[in-house]
Amino acid sequence: MEESNKRSENIREENVVGISERDSAEVIDKNKLGKFFQRPNKNDYDKLDASPFVSEIFVKHPDEDSDKGDPLGGFLCTGSRSDGTFLHEFCSLQPDGILAKDLSVREKDILVRLNEKNTLGSLEYNHEGILELFRTLPTLKTISMETYNGKSETFTTVEFLLEGTKEEIIVKENSVMLTAQPPSVEALLYQRGNTSLAYQNGQLALCKSANFLTDCTHHFVVKKTLDEGFYNVYTFQVQKNKSKFLGLNGRKLEIIDGTDEAYIKSFQIEKIKRDSFLKPCGKDDMYVYYNKFKGIYEAVSRADALKDEGFGMIIIPTPCQP
Repeated sequence: MEESNKRSENIREENVVGISERDSAEVIDKNKLGKFFQRPNKNDYDKLDASPFVSEIFVKHPDEDSDKGDPLGGFLCTGSRSDGTFLHEFCSLQPDGILAKDLSVREKDILVRLNEKNTLGSLEYNHEGILELFRTLPTLKTISMETYNGKSETFTTVEFLLEGTKEEIIVKENSVMLTAQPPSVEALLYQRGNTSLAYQNGQLALCKSANFLTDCTHHFVVKKTLDEGFYNVYTFQVQKNKSKFLGLNGRKLEIIDGTDEAYIKSFQIEKIKRDSFLKPCGKDDMYVYYNKFKGIYEAVSRADALKDEGFGMIIIPTPCQP
């Protein structure tokens, strides 16, 4: 179990929201923009559509004194989620600009991360904060950026180098490495029992296995998307039977048919100390924990789930492919 505990450090962590922060960016007058700006599609992202915080994205040239910098070929539109955290979208991209042409950013992509700074759902990085992150991007040092595309429901990470010529900032030739984030294969451990969730005879079971990292009976294909509120949402598909998923039957966690819409199959994940808790979408303040008296995982109130430590899950990446 020591190996499991060490590897548990790789568990995903969701943003914990404490307070809200008012966006201090100035309202942009569309008539003063140097290039044509088109609002995000209202049918796609209502909150971003109504946002007045829209600015062209620049990066500072290392050999110039101007604070404005060189354009990256697009605009940043900033809105907020229901909890007051910030949401940033790329819009009005120029086909021959750095963002679209070199970095494969698409219209209405959401900025998730920039140079290891978590920007999606952040309280720290408002509109002006993100513009400053772009403006101060380094040259000739590896830059990483993660985006989310709502139409394809895919996360994409791009790594690249910028360099300054006499005239402008450009992307260094052959420096771009683009990777779409595929689903991952994970094992879900109950640490107190030294067991992990497994698919056996069509049912969900807790079983001991010394080879849980390579035994596909214990594996779930985990796909991450964003819900309508732009929060990370996960589904857990059975590796041994792709038509089956983890889901809630009432309050009990079971193996569910993927086509059955009567059951909840999407979860948020919250890590509290060493435990990760599945939070069923649409069930506010419900956490999936292990009921030691019933011998099952079930959804209960947050207060009940956190009475004792060690009754959540440890989610561990495996070397298996989806």
